[in-house]
This record gives sequence, structure tokens and C-alpha cells, in this order.
Amino acid sequence: MKAAAVVIPVLCIIGLATVLYVESAESEAERAARYRGCLLCHTDSFEQEPLSCLQQWQHGTPLTPMVHECMLRAHPELPGEDAELLAHYITARQLPLLAAGRKTERGAALYAAKCATCHGKNGEGEPGNYPPLRGSEWLIPAPDRPSLRQIITEGLEGPIRVNGQDWNSTMLPPGVTDPQDVQLLIEHLQRFH
Repeated sequence: MKAAAVVIPVLCIIGLATVLYVESAESEAERAARYRGCLLCHTDSFEQEPLSCLQQWQHGTPLTPMVHECMLRAHPELPGEDAELLAHYITARQLPLLAAGRKTERGAALYAAKCATCHGKNGEGEPGNYPPLRGSEWLIPAPDRPSLRQIITEGLEGPIRVNGQDWNSTMLPPGVTDPQDVQLLIEHLQRFH
């Protein structure tokens, strides 16, 4: 009898908290995700990295049908209406992550094609010939030197100092001219700092 006096109020509090949690959702789709308990297992994958089944997604291709198919493979017991709502909910959370991943891939591809031959695969440079980018103060804007944007679009010539070592050579512009590509390359380069 004493156990019931403790257990019943605790269960009521848990039930009330669950109802409040589900009902405080911002959308019908989020409410369905909370009701079904999706976020208990999938919080990290919704918020931090694209779902593995979406790795084949191509920009411009509708994402929701892929999510829907992936979800039904993983959870065939889901009713159709809930599956549709949840697919929209997941898409809204995944699309920014996928787009960011594509941008990162593009920046890395530009670096590999236009910069890595001289500055090394990992920005380590080539001793005596090409300065390192890894840890370079040149990756941080400073008023006394050209910006990364200027260096990428115009090149660089003359004596410079990188990581305490003097260099004196010519860097031709690598041929990246599209402003969006220049920005993606800059974002990739800044990862070396």
C-alpha cells in the first residue's frame, strides 16, 4: 500500500510531463515525433549530422520522399499519416545539415584541385618552395596584408613571413573566380588555422 502511495503520484507526474512535452511542440510534425518518441533515439542524428540513408542525396532532388522511404524501411509499423508528417519534420531538420555538408565538400574539392599541389594535401606546404597554410597567421584577417579573397583572386608576389619563416616567391591566382567558390575556399582554408 505504501509503494502505491509513492508510485501513483510519480506516474501521474511523468504522464503530465509527457503530455506537456508533446503538446508544447511547435508543429504537428514535431508533435508526432515527440508522441512517437523519435527524439529519444534520434536527437543527435536530427541535430548534428545528416542521416546515413541520405548520403546519396543530390542538391535539387526532393528530399522528403527519400526521408519517407528511409523512415519506412527502418520503421515499417508507422501509420501513413504519421510517416508523412515525420518525413517533413526530419527534412526540415536535415536539409540545413546536408547543405552545409555540400558546401564543405565543395571547399575541400576546390582546395584539392587548386591549392594542394603547392601547399600540400593538409596545408603543410613544401619546405623551401611553398609556405605552409596550417597554423599560418595569413589565414586570419589583418590590416597590414592582403585578404585571403585578394590572394585567391589576384595572387601574391614578394617577400612574406609565414609562421616565423621568410618566403619570397610568386603565387599566381589559382583560377577560382566565382565569388561563391572563393568564399567556400576561404572557409576551407580557415580550417587550417
